[in-house]
Amino acid sequence: MPSSSMVTTDPLNARPQVFGTPTEIAPGLFLHPAFVNSYACATPAGLLLVDPGLGVSSKGLQQAVRGWSDAPLTAAVYTHGHADHAFGLSAFLRAGDRPQIIAQENCPRRFARYQLTHGWNARINQRQFSLAEPIFPDRFDWPTLTFRDSLVQRFGDLEVQFHAAKGETDDHCWVWIPERRFLFTGDLIIWMAPNCGNPQKVQRYPMEWAAALEEMAALDAEWLCPGHGLVVHGADAVRRVLTDTARYLRVIVDQVLIRMNAGETPEAIFHAVEPDPELAARPYLGAYYDHPKFIVRNLLRLWGGWWNGNAGDLLPATHERQAAEIAALAGGVEALVRRGRERLAAGELELAAHLAEWATRADAASRAAQELKRDVYDGRWQAEGSLMAKGIYRAAANDARSALGEEPLPAAVTMSFGTENA
Repeated sequence: MPSSSMVTTDPLNARPQVFGTPTEIAPGLFLHPAFVNSYACATPAGLLLVDPGLGVSSKGLQQAVRGWSDAPLTAAVYTHGHADHAFGLSAFLRAGDRPQIIAQENCPRRFARYQLTHGWNARINQRQFSLAEPIFPDRFDWPTLTFRDSLVQRFGDLEVQFHAAKGETDDHCWVWIPERRFLFTGDLIIWMAPNCGNPQKVQRYPMEWAAALEEMAALDAEWLCPGHGLVVHGADAVRRVLTDTARYLRVIVDQVLIRMNAGETPEAIFHAVEPDPELAARPYLGAYYDHPKFIVRNLLRLWGGWWNGNAGDLLPATHERQAAEIAALAGGVEALVRRGRERLAAGELELAAHLAEWATRADAASRAAQELKRDVYDGRWQAEGSLMAKGIYRAAANDARSALGEEPLPAAVTMSFGTENA
């Protein structure tokens, strides 16, 4: 029976967490939970490190692993190339380890894109995580061995399988050690609703994600080691988490396909599709990070392009010109602000946000309009459960504060993605 607070045998009644005490959770398996889960697995040929994590956590990870084992680091695998999974090898390399670095073949292309769009991604991170400044890694430990669909390696007499998947990224992989029944899922399981929509990031793949989860569910794994959150122990519990997450995605996918094929507009589909309420109530499927409506948008982009179905938006006037016209029809910016205050007082935050945007875009110098925008988005970010939406709303509130000469809200997240602080 596992004793770590980061391991559960009863996921339906578990209390999720992402930070914990580094510990051996099973014979030969060490967990370092520091927002992202990093795993060291003892093999006859040395250690296999699954997801070295954040750059800022590298030294702590290396010290924790070395406190557990002095075996050589033979290999490291990136389950995908995100900044919180693939940037924590530096302390091991400085200490003299020279592991083989394994990743799916799209990972180097991801790193090349990160170099190409560094400033863009830094600003996305600032907005998404409510950071004090733009931050994104610019140093990479490149894979030394890549694979397309699958890879089997032997570490002594221990077989380790690597399988490609598409999900949160196009370079995802999951790792299976049949003899020990260890399954490492990366961010295909994160103890929240799948991060499969993110409005500020590149395409995600809900159908392929569900298929990968179903393939893993058929393995009869005893240990599910996710990219974030609790490790799940017990074959029945593992299967439940995998199949529930797959079904959560398939319910959304199926609704979108039916409505798209019936000719409904993207906006009608967005408002109509909802997740399965029973699944959404699971401790491991709460919409605290991404939002199910963003998954709908992502599927519409995947299968239907970027046009939203409104012909006026195909080759539109600028938002500022549109807002000026709306303000003129309303009787001036003051009328928009007055109406926005009424909607805000009534708790109709969605409508109040539209009115605040029209008012500030029609007259960015209007103090009343910027105050409305500030107050509306303060209300929106505080009412929102999804971190993705919360970050955008906080950024909008801070834009209004900047226009008013006020101090921004303090940073909500202190984690510096990919920055070497030690």
